[in-house]
Amino acid sequence: MKSFPFVCLCISVLSIGCRKQSTPLAQGWSAPIKFAESDDSLGGGVELYRWHDSVFALKSQRDGAALCFLLNSSDNSWSEVPLTGVPQGYFWDWPAIDQDSDRVCFKQDYMEDDQLVMSVLVGRLTVNEGLATRDATEKKWRTDKKSLLGETGPNVRLSEPGKRIWPAFGMSFILHGAELYIPYSVAGLEVTHSGKTLVTDGSKGPFKNGVLHSADLGKTWQVEQISDRQAWSPSVCMSKENCYYFAVKLNDGRDQLWFARKPLTGGSWDAPILVTKTYVYGYIAAPQGDTVHLCWLDRRHEKRRLNLLDPDRNNFEVAYCQRKDSDANWSKDVILSEGLLYSYSPSMSVEGDKIVVAWAGVQKAKDWHKFRSE
Repeated sequence: MKSFPFVCLCISVLSIGCRKQSTPLAQGWSAPIKFAESDDSLGGGVELYRWHDSVFALKSQRDGAALCFLLNSSDNSWSEVPLTGVPQGYFWDWPAIDQDSDRVCFKQDYMEDDQLVMSVLVGRLTVNEGLATRDATEKKWRTDKKSLLGETGPNVRLSEPGKRIWPAFGMSFILHGAELYIPYSVAGLEVTHSGKTLVTDGSKGPFKNGVLHSADLGKTWQVEQISDRQAWSPSVCMSKENCYYFAVKLNDGRDQLWFARKPLTGGSWDAPILVTKTYVYGYIAAPQGDTVHLCWLDRRHEKRRLNLLDPDRNNFEVAYCQRKDSDANWSKDVILSEGLLYSYSPSMSVEGDKIVVAWAGVQKAKDWHKFRSE
């Protein structure tokens, strides 16, 4: 099947077509440059970070290490550079960066024997001929089932006995001065026996989600619960006055996106509030000053087709809205990908009054074309 991918750079709505030949996308834009191979087919990729005047990319490896690539601003070329100062394993999760203090934080966590075990590594980040974390200190914290789930029945566990699992912690987390905010979503696991067979069921809960908060760079932690509804894909971001928490929940068989927020000056989290009922897959929240910008993949205009096994066509769109700290509600959302039949994988970057939203999509495709989120 032939398709024509699009990259859409939006301040209002601007679509730029991307053809197969190596020509600039538009005036001022360079042709795409390959700087790394992926061993995960289309599932592989890198995470981009800005560090003062430098831009670097991290690519996780299967063994828990990572490759690092640094952008040469003089000719827009990329080169692989060494990583130093971080133990193997921490690069599976995205680091949190505080440019005001030059600090970087990496985390790793797991559940075992009815305990959550979390480690954070905090150091000073330098980018020169490579990326280095200096003066790093590691803090490890353990908490039990009751702290996360409250009072439960005797058969409810955090993990299956004798096994280690990794909780649904959001990849994005916050480092701000001495403050750390890590979003979590945890489900209790019901463990029973059927004869000699161990039976586990995580569909009944209890469910808890919220934020793990440290005010002293990981020395001590508080569990701040936000909701006891089943939720997943949690994330946090910080505006000028508030910490925002986002998560996806299931309602009547459909995913919905909701948020809660808490003043940075103290106090408790607000009750969760719905952002959109038509969320389908993938969202990004990007703060800038007193404003949080939000975009997601939306299904409000999804079409149907004559297919008894798979009637939904999955023709999704990219939606956007924003909210200032002083606003009572989110702004009216807008569809950015009008004119495309299918849109996928939105991402966003915000700096000052410039908002850039990028996604992939096609204008037309065969009727059997299907979006896959795996």
